[in-house]
Amino acid sequence: MNKKKAIGSLILNIFTFLSVLGCMIYIFINSKRPFKMFTTQSNFVAGIVAGVIIIFDILILLRKRDDLPKWLKIIKMIVTTGVTLTFLVVTLYLGFVAVAMGYSYFLVFENTNLFFHLFTPLSALFSFILFEGTTEIKKRYTLLNLVHMGCYSIFYSINVFTHLTPEGKVDRKYDWYYFIIGENWTFAFVVTGMLLITFGIGFILWFINKKIKEKQLFE
Repeated sequence: MNKKKAIGSLILNIFTFLSVLGCMIYIFINSKRPFKMFTTQSNFVAGIVAGVIIIFDILILLRKRDDLPKWLKIIKMIVTTGVTLTFLVVTLYLGFVAVAMGYSYFLVFENTNLFFHLFTPLSALFSFILFEGTTEIKKRYTLLNLVHMGCYSIFYSINVFTHLTPEGKVDRKYDWYYFIIGENWTFAFVVTGMLLITFGIGFILWFINKKIKEKQLFE
């Protein structure tokens, strides 16, 4: 990693770290279940990873290291996939759910969500694609992008189906992402779709990251 890329990575990761830190302090003060949402989980992990990358970026600028370690690049790919999924679900689905319920589309960007749904995902996305390019991550590692969403899907499924109404219907208080629109069995297709979308996002990020590195763009 050259100086130009290290500086770009450093700036965006400092922004990611500080925005997540500020939002998490606010959430811990005002929420009884701060890690209920995938949004919070994915942003929180992205903030931690950004903090680690900041240290390595500084070491690179001080010429103590030549590049980010491979393991850190893999983890950055995983967390970037998570926050990118958050960004896309919010902008392409939940915003329109808000409109259908009579609210403004921009309700999903109020308070800390302006950072968690927009700014932090974009800063993580651009830092990974533009400044943290690598050809070291093999294609098979893109399967690791499914770990977080896979675990969250299990938690979400258990949470929804252990809190059904007396009539056997979904209680919207526990289906906070409004994934079950029709019959309960349709949830299986939703979970499958989310996992496929997550894999697709991760694969595309991996591919773009690799191609930018190969073409030596932003060098």
